[in-house]
Amino acid sequence: MLHLNLIGTYAGMILPVGAWGFSILVMTEFMKEVPVELEEAARIDGAGELRIFATIIVPLCRPALGVIGVFGFTMIWDQYLLPLIVAPESDMWTLPIALRSLRSDEEVGIGVLLAASLLALLPSIIAFLAFQRQFMRGLTSGAVKG
Repeated sequence: MLHLNLIGTYAGMILPVGAWGFSILVMTEFMKEVPVELEEAARIDGAGELRIFATIIVPLCRPALGVIGVFGFTMIWDQYLLPLIVAPESDMWTLPIALRSLRSDEEVGIGVLLAASLLALLPSIIAFLAFQRQFMRGLTSGAVKG
């Protein structure tokens, strides 16, 4: 219909991940729990829709945004199949594909492969540690009985 050729382009790796259903699901369920009374009180105080969203809704949604951030970064960082299909040349490969090609090379020892795997794991650990408070609060936000 659109006649787009995304093979061999960075857009071919980015566009399919753009409409990630998990983030929509998490934000929809989290926004249902935001009290309508807070919005009504802000409207009575004279706040506009943009101000209500920026000063009330977004700060309340920080735990959900933390969960989406950690899961989204990990999902995108660990992409294997999509770049394998879209990227025909080695200069466009993502890290998991490069690690796989490193593993298949007979001249590379296991020490080099383990060091490269550790370096590939570090950004995911750093992302989790950076959003740890929001991540844990977002996972346990609906767990309180009452």
